[in-house]
Amino acid sequence: MEKEIAIEREMERVEDIGLPYGKALKGDAHGLRRFYQDKPADALFDPITAYKDTVFHIAAQCKGSKEALRVLIRMVPQTRRLELLKMKNIQGNTILHEVASTGNVEDADSLITKLSSSKGPTVADELETGEIRKQILGVRNNLGETPLFRAAEFGKTEMVKYLVQQAEEIGNLHDHYRRDDGVTILHSAVIGQHFGTAIWLLNKDTQLATYKDRNGKTILHLLAKMPTAFKSTTHMIRLKEFIYSCFPSYSDDDNEAGLLFSSQNTDLENDKLSKIQHLLKRYVDSKMNQTICKCLAEGWVTLRDIWTSKKTHTLAVKLVEKLVTMDASLCAALAHKPEQDSTICLEREVKEEAETKTEEGSTNLALSERRSKSPDTPLLIAASTGIMEIVRLILERYPQAVELVNQNGQNILHVSILHRQFNIYELVKKEKKEEVKRLVLGIDNDGYTILHHAAVTTYYHGGSKPTPALQLQEELTWFKNVEKRIPHPYTMHRNKENYTAKELFDKEHVEQLKLAQEWVKNTCQSSSTVAVLIAGVVFAAAYTAPGGFHAQSGRPVLLTTEKPLYSFFTVMDIAGLASSLTAVVVFLSILTSSLEQQQFARTIPRNMSIGFTSLFFSVTATMLTFTATIFLVVQLQKKWTTSLTYAAALLPICVFALFQFRLYYQFFQAAVTSILDFMKKILPGSWTSSDD
Repeated sequence: MEKEIAIEREMERVEDIGLPYGKALKGDAHGLRRFYQDKPADALFDPITAYKDTVFHIAAQCKGSKEALRVLIRMVPQTRRLELLKMKNIQGNTILHEVASTGNVEDADSLITKLSSSKGPTVADELETGEIRKQILGVRNNLGETPLFRAAEFGKTEMVKYLVQQAEEIGNLHDHYRRDDGVTILHSAVIGQHFGTAIWLLNKDTQLATYKDRNGKTILHLLAKMPTAFKSTTHMIRLKEFIYSCFPSYSDDDNEAGLLFSSQNTDLENDKLSKIQHLLKRYVDSKMNQTICKCLAEGWVTLRDIWTSKKTHTLAVKLVEKLVTMDASLCAALAHKPEQDSTICLEREVKEEAETKTEEGSTNLALSERRSKSPDTPLLIAASTGIMEIVRLILERYPQAVELVNQNGQNILHVSILHRQFNIYELVKKEKKEEVKRLVLGIDNDGYTILHHAAVTTYYHGGSKPTPALQLQEELTWFKNVEKRIPHPYTMHRNKENYTAKELFDKEHVEQLKLAQEWVKNTCQSSSTVAVLIAGVVFAAAYTAPGGFHAQSGRPVLLTTEKPLYSFFTVMDIAGLASSLTAVVVFLSILTSSLEQQQFARTIPRNMSIGFTSLFFSVTATMLTFTATIFLVVQLQKKWTTSLTYAAALLPICVFALFQFRLYYQFFQAAVTSILDFMKKILPGSWTSSDD
């Protein structure tokens, strides 16, 4: 009997927790009123989740109904309403913390008004309404976040505006700027990529731009480590990029929120565009296009995500534009001098070389640790992550910043080359032509030139190519391009480990060379096998003519009755045989070559491209031969039967092209580049443009 009573009580307790939890999640104000009207007031304060959330916390998080929280507050006796101020869950969040994270300004206003007007018997005499309001707004959770801080963290701009207004009326706005770990309110908004909220806060108080966290990082440092927030480091396929360009950079909501700059900046940007680009930009940003895009984005999730990305990228650039003019840390490192001068060293002392060999483990570890440190200025951090927008804006504002070096003595070229950021390297080379002539001579504290950094694979993650062979070619091409930029004596310079750049490149790429050689061998073997099979099929088809032969003359029967179609069959059969045998010869020549490192720069990609082209053409010719045979032997009268036959014949070609096109295109591109480079060498100098 006692056991049954215990079970019944447990079920009642579960019901007391489960029912209000479900109704609060749904925003069922009437259901909550009916449930609690017969309960004691203490029931409203009982936790109903494992995180010690009360029904108030759950109702505050509900976005479906704005009435649920207000109904619950009205049910609390007037004398106990201030207890809501101290009621926290396991994370230390109060009801206002939860409301702030949802952005429901009406609920926040109602909650603050109700709590500040509470007059308990013991508290009302001690605290004025303003003091109560100050406590409500200033209460912190376990991380030290106030409701205003939490609203900024979740990117609720309207809530931030409201709470800032409330804090200003009290006069303690600056108390909300930091949490316990030193992170500022602006850092928090930027970490969540809520750049609209960050811009509004920065417009409200420009001093936020100079605030640093415990590691001494400003907001610009933080943005420089966020490549996903910028267009230049966001990789898209062609179709997605086209759709991206059709969407406006902002919406009317952004303008109404005051997140964008004045039209003066827009006019300056438009002056840099051509007339056609200006007209296209005007249409893309027009209200009509905004309306169309808004309708499409509401019904299509993919389009909405693309537009959201573009608005994020736009707001990120706008934020950087403001920060660049305010962040004093940009030029703080100008006085820093590199430890290593630019004197080249063609031979290290034997003692130093022996030390390098005997203590190779510890020495290499030390050098690796030094190279692994992040650059200490926003410019060099952005150069390491490839964010062109930040690099361009900083260099436009502070041209002398191009001379900055980090704590390892590395300038912007060292950093961009080390991190394989080709776009930054090209940007600096294009816009800072005179400065580059000095920067290429820089030698860092470890004795590394820019060519040494082109050889190092510390930050190499496979490059942009799909196969080991093309990846090695990309590395070789990158090394050669950097080598062209430095004087010849610098190619012989030895670092503190006593390596020249070429020796270091060979050492660092041993494993990659093995992978490339293995991939080429396996690919050539499998491709040549397929080519031999195709050659056997088309060779047999040449001696088994469709329709048979005349008994007397020995000529094909269908040659006289279906001459055009039979001629097509013959041509395709010969083409298939020739191209398949060509592919076999090419792949065998690659297999029998030495597959040395330098061959991967041009020879192997060019030959692989020829082999793949021949193989693809042989597959196409074989299927066309098969189709011609069907039409010669079987007389198809119905159009739909003919169409199905064509579709069946083209299906293998389409599948082959679909799965192999990217690989084929990459090798074809490499082959064309190789041919063009060869033509530049043999043509007179006036026929080719100078690299400078």
